[in-house]
Amino acid sequence: MERIADQALLRWAKSKNRKPLVIRGARQVGKSTLVRNFCRKQKLDLIEINLEKYLYLDEVFQTNDIKSIISNIEDISKHKISKNSLLFLDEIQAVPHAMQALRYFFEDKKELAVVAAGSLLEFTLNDHSYSMPVGRIEYLHMGPMTFSEFLLAKKENFIFKRLQEIRDVKEISDSLHEQCTQLLREFYFVGGMPEAVLAAKDDDFDDVGKIQSNILSTYQSDFVKYAKKADLATIQKVFRYIYLHPSRKIKYANISSDHSSRDLHHQLDLLFMAKVAFPVKHSTCDGVPLAASESSKTFKTIILDIGLMNSLQNLSWHHLQSNDQLLTDGAMAEQFIGQHLLYNFQSFQEPQIHYWLREGKSHNAEVDYVVEDNSTLIAIEVKSGAAGKIRSLHQWMQDAKAPRKKCIRFNLSKGGKEKISYQYDEKVLKYELLTLPLYLVEYWKNLIR
Repeated sequence: MERIADQALLRWAKSKNRKPLVIRGARQVGKSTLVRNFCRKQKLDLIEINLEKYLYLDEVFQTNDIKSIISNIEDISKHKISKNSLLFLDEIQAVPHAMQALRYFFEDKKELAVVAAGSLLEFTLNDHSYSMPVGRIEYLHMGPMTFSEFLLAKKENFIFKRLQEIRDVKEISDSLHEQCTQLLREFYFVGGMPEAVLAAKDDDFDDVGKIQSNILSTYQSDFVKYAKKADLATIQKVFRYIYLHPSRKIKYANISSDHSSRDLHHQLDLLFMAKVAFPVKHSTCDGVPLAASESSKTFKTIILDIGLMNSLQNLSWHHLQSNDQLLTDGAMAEQFIGQHLLYNFQSFQEPQIHYWLREGKSHNAEVDYVVEDNSTLIAIEVKSGAAGKIRSLHQWMQDAKAPRKKCIRFNLSKGGKEKISYQYDEKVLKYELLTLPLYLVEYWKNLIR
């Protein structure tokens, strides 16, 4: 199956200043498959070592002797490393000193293409008990398959290209809209985990639920690897809460009244590090970058994948297929948009996303997401149905101090542009609102220019 990350991998491989590449992402998003398929397409000699099977290599990597390291790898793989080779160190978190040794691959064996990945790599990267190869490695951040990748997997190449080419929502025909809405319904159920997409690509959804359930079980089995034994019940409770209540501002009392905020915050951080969930931090939106005016104390969460979310909520394909109200469920739409915005930027950038919240005595206002586009802030509202009030956008346009700002609304309609005029405090606020169908989330930049 084709992945957008293929392009980033190709750019890396052809770069004159190439450094060892570390692929970061949650378990089972397709990191290893990406590397194998890339080597096959580019006709590279793949030398893959699963370091979980060779824990004794930690002592070898600790020497930082590249000749000795390569000799051991060649003996294990029974293969000579050449100019056409790509060395893939999988499950690198199992041998932490292999991370440290990446520096010496860059300095002493620059001609060799080296890629590393691991299922719980973030915990190793966060461990500063050894010297990190700062400035000697580069990263590729990888998430689940996107809606466009889902289209390619289903051989919907024509629709994939049509969506890429759209520059005005007037170009969307009723037929295209109907087809995309049905495919969106399928993606809500299947999600973007590659194994689930592979099972569903021929419209056979029977095994999807079983696969998703196994992935969720694997994630929960991992808890024992990074949470203390005494905390296992707590992290399981936190995990279930955020998967059953996505896109809600975190109030620790809602998760558990039996644990301190500090303990619950720690468990959330562990889930964030495992990349099975992500914080969406509030920003006052004073300008670019958003992170400069973010609050680490005020945040909501989105989870890794909409298919996994619906699996944990026991949503069957039969119910989603026959119930249009489920398609307009606000939590689903917000999760779908959120997980795409999270990875809708350069692959070398750490995935992050923000929202805006105003809490007052008289009334509250919340904009679902806010993203940056060069020097402009884009407020994004997600509406479950075709209509929906936009009072929060009015408030954001009024309160946000950023000098350049625009608004997008995603919903189930075909979309359009409209001039908004809103009166407040004897003043008139005017701005343009761009409405886009949910399935165009990956291409919003093509239409907001």
